[in-house]
This record gives sequence, C-alpha cells and structure tokens, in this order.
Amino acid sequence: MQSQTIDLIERVRSRLREVGQPCSVAGPASEEAVAAAEEQLGGAFPPSYRAFLRRFGSLTLPAEMAVVHDFVGIDAKAPDGKGVVERTLAARVENRLGNALVVVGLGAGAREWFCLDAARGRTSDEHPVVMFDARDNQVDMVFYDDFESMVREVLEFVEDTLLHPSGEASVG
Repeated sequence: MQSQTIDLIERVRSRLREVGQPCSVAGPASEEAVAAAEEQLGGAFPPSYRAFLRRFGSLTLPAEMAVVHDFVGIDAKAPDGKGVVERTLAARVENRLGNALVVVGLGAGAREWFCLDAARGRTSDEHPVVMFDARDNQVDMVFYDDFESMVREVLEFVEDTLLHPSGEASVG
C-alpha cells in the first residue's frame, strides 16, 4: 500500500474524530494471522490487501458517508464478529459466492459486498474488486481496479465530503 494511501487513511480518521463521527480500525494483523486467513480461503491475498491488513487490520467508516463503509479485515472484535474469513466462507455457502471471490468491503446498500476477484486475469499480483449483490447471488460489475484503488477512491470522497459539508463535494 502506497504511503499516499496510508496518509489519506490517517487524515480521514483524524478528521472524522474531529467532527465526532465514528471511525475504527482493528489494528495491525500479524503475518501469521494473514497467512492463516489466506490458507483458510484457499489463495494468496494481493499485495495491497496484505499491506492493509498488516497496517490497519480493518477500517469502518460512517455508513452514510461512503459507498463502501466497512473495509473487512482480520478482526475478531468486529461488531458482528465476522472478519474476511468468516464473511467469505459464509457467503460461499449461503450465497453461492465463487471460490475465487473474497469479501473485502461492505457496501452502503443492503447486502452489497465488494470482493477481490482472483479469477479475472491481471498482469500484476493485484485483483480487481467486483460488487456481489447478495440479494441476487451474482456479481454485478467490476467496481475498482484493485483493493488500494477502492480504499483511495472511497476515502478521497469522504475527505472531500468532510471538507465541503454543504454538499459541494466534487469527487464521486
């Protein structure tokens, strides 16, 4: 994960604290925890998601502020007790989520999951992020080029919204 993205996360977290909005991180996941999650899910995570897990663990934003409000990680203390492993394995059973998909984000809409898609061909180790609509049990569309792009685009929108609270945000 690039330093600009890490700085963006820290700026948004700080600004949300200043305005009294909830924002939480789980804290860094150990290399052992990341490797165990990869093993349980049957594949290696892309570098940007691994770096996010190792640095932040997970990230939750106010649901009304972003299209993705929960960046799912390895967090046993998550409000519902579900991290990336639990969410993905449950979705594979209950919603026919494909084995190449890993739930890494929760959308603002009910049952919108943002998933890494290891099946889509890439020239790098990164995977695109698709939206899976759990109401219809199907992939809707590719939303982001990779995990870091998702984090960056969502947090840039939140930052712009915080800077222009009257609805004059220019990033969308």
